[in-house]
Amino acid sequence: MPLLRGQLRAERARRMGALVVVGGVAVAGLAWAISSMLFGEDEAAEPLAVDAPFEDEGEEPLDDDELLLGDGLEANAQDEVRAAEAPPPPPEVQPTAEGRQRFETTFGRAVGFRPALRAAGLTEDECVALEGALTGVLDFRRCHPSDSIVYERDEEGRLVSFRYQQERTSYVHATRQPDGQWRAERHERPVDVRQVVRGGAVRTSLGDAVESAGLGRTLVGVFVEVFDGKVNFATQARAGDQFRVVVDEERLDGDFLRWGQVRALEYVGQRAGTLRAFWFEERAGRGDWFDEEGRQIRGSWLRVPLRYDRLSSPFDPRRMHPILRRIVPHNGVDFAASTGTPVWAGADGVVTWAGDKGPNGNLVSIRHEGGFSSHYAHLHRIQRGIAPGVEVTQRQLIGAVGTTGRSTGPHLHFGLERNGRFIDPMEVINGPGRMLAGAAHGRFRRESRELARALRAVELGAAPAHSPEPPAAPVHEVLD
Repeated sequence: MPLLRGQLRAERARRMGALVVVGGVAVAGLAWAISSMLFGEDEAAEPLAVDAPFEDEGEEPLDDDELLLGDGLEANAQDEVRAAEAPPPPPEVQPTAEGRQRFETTFGRAVGFRPALRAAGLTEDECVALEGALTGVLDFRRCHPSDSIVYERDEEGRLVSFRYQQERTSYVHATRQPDGQWRAERHERPVDVRQVVRGGAVRTSLGDAVESAGLGRTLVGVFVEVFDGKVNFATQARAGDQFRVVVDEERLDGDFLRWGQVRALEYVGQRAGTLRAFWFEERAGRGDWFDEEGRQIRGSWLRVPLRYDRLSSPFDPRRMHPILRRIVPHNGVDFAASTGTPVWAGADGVVTWAGDKGPNGNLVSIRHEGGFSSHYAHLHRIQRGIAPGVEVTQRQLIGAVGTTGRSTGPHLHFGLERNGRFIDPMEVINGPGRMLAGAAHGRFRRESRELARALRAVELGAAPAHSPEPPAAPVHEVLD
């Protein structure tokens, strides 16, 4: 009987499979014969298992990741990674005048504080004792490869002193007490502060001019922040404008460390006119900028709590809600901005709410002096550390713009209450600053006169003429 078409296919497949099996056996036998001739009968009798790790006498077995890598670029990259993760070199050893041995090294690429100490040469018991003494004095999470580790051993090899330095101006020192216990404390290195008075004229950018005067370019941000609302440096600055500044210069062991607090600013511009500002602290550690009369320049509130694209919805007690389609009071101002735009606290205060609040989405509420409370709604995220009971300062980062809760798009809803009643924020945040009074005003007058005298001592030549349309070309990159 002739086979059907399906049966023919099956028969061909069976025959092909048989041929493949026979061919495989023949190839294996041929390979075994060749191995016997080349290497001898004993070596070929026990072939290497396919999944067995490759080992050579006198060599360490390779790790799994090395088995997977070839001899090319991937292996080189793996070597570089391992070299970067290698422990720091052995500590340098130096004798001291007291007969001790002083060891010095760095934190290096250790994965934690204790591994760094072990790599530096300390025993496990010494590490445990030091960690206990340093807890609360040193933040182990903020260690960096360049941090310095220095310790000393006495003539008997006992650890008697340990020093860890993360920054130039301070270090943590731990010493072994007579009873064997360890005591740790942080030491601040003395920083010398002196006032420096500089000035210059704008040619290409304010950043270049500040740098040419021997100052740090970061001071440009101080000009922009202080005179925000008085002048737009991006459009109103002109070549030939002049500036003067009094700033603290901080030095450590005679070497320049950084620029400190700016004490006084002056900007004389063809479009801006003459602007002056003086830093004044009513109480230690809490200061602000005031004009020559003693009035707060920026006011008690930021002009706006973020950099926004447009004001998308004003304060309106009779607003038609875009989602609910009914009259719902809009107890605040909406600033349209991209998701992730930083949001700052409008004034000093204490956080009363930080979290989800239904239709408000992620909300931060802050209580301020004078019966004020501010609200920041629909945040994409709330800044770490912002929680009820936490004190915040004006312009402190509290979150980022989002569109959480009942929202039609990314924006910040900024609400302001006074004595429990919502008011139009724009009438308050754009109002004039408060005036110093009493003894504070008298002290400010004395200090500002001294600073003004220092500013005038900087000779810059003739000031730029003020005119509605100055002939001088605008500086297109004044902020640089």
